[in-house]
Amino acid sequence: MGKVGHTFIDLEEVDSTNLYAERMLQKGSVAEGTVILAKFQTAGMGQDDHQWESASGQNLTFSIVLHPRFLSPGRQFLLNKVISLGVLDFLADYVEGATIKWPNDILIGSKKIGGILIRINVEGESLETAIVGIGLNVNQTKFDPSLTQAASLVQVLHQELKLKEALILLCNAIDMRYSQLKNNNNEQLKSDFHQKLLGYKLERKFVVDGQQIIGIIEGVDEFGRLLVIHPGEPVKAYAHKEIEYLLK
Repeated sequence: MGKVGHTFIDLEEVDSTNLYAERMLQKGSVAEGTVILAKFQTAGMGQDDHQWESASGQNLTFSIVLHPRFLSPGRQFLLNKVISLGVLDFLADYVEGATIKWPNDILIGSKKIGGILIRINVEGESLETAIVGIGLNVNQTKFDPSLTQAASLVQVLHQELKLKEALILLCNAIDMRYSQLKNNNNEQLKSDFHQKLLGYKLERKFVVDGQQIIGIIEGVDEFGRLLVIHPGEPVKAYAHKEIEYLLK
């Protein structure tokens, strides 16, 4: 298995680095750890097919090809944990208080600084490939006014980062977390993920079926469902889209 970032494919412009990776895989094998980086994506996608807005050459928009054949399909959310924690490990060298907003947003305070989108290909009883798309706002200072929660590292640090140097550090951080997964250190990943999960063990407001309710996040189960305790009820597991937790 190759180290994450052993090979970089630099693109000026592409529809989507995830789609580019898919096309590479359709043509033949791609070494694990290959990173496809684009200065600009014309059709960059976020969760639920929302478009990912990013100014050209100012942020990190890239995809990583992994071959996690040691994982069964039912354990694929472990990849979300690995990638999210890798991004937070990288950010910890620059800022404090970065958190994971379930299932795959990266926040600083109440502002979204990054997002993760993982595409899985299953063959038989294992995960043949995972294309990990990451968007991290780094040097962008202006965002579409409709994106009220968007922020970037430069807005926090008040200084720009060199993107390629930052990418190498980020890939190293992800590779260390991926190594934990390969070494079956799942309990450490679970504990670290919960400690960085926004709202963990805190009472906060949620929206379920259009109704605002109170609950306390107890964690995320092995299938990636958010575990919430509502007053007077047992723990309930929510899949993506079944619950929204409010930032304010």
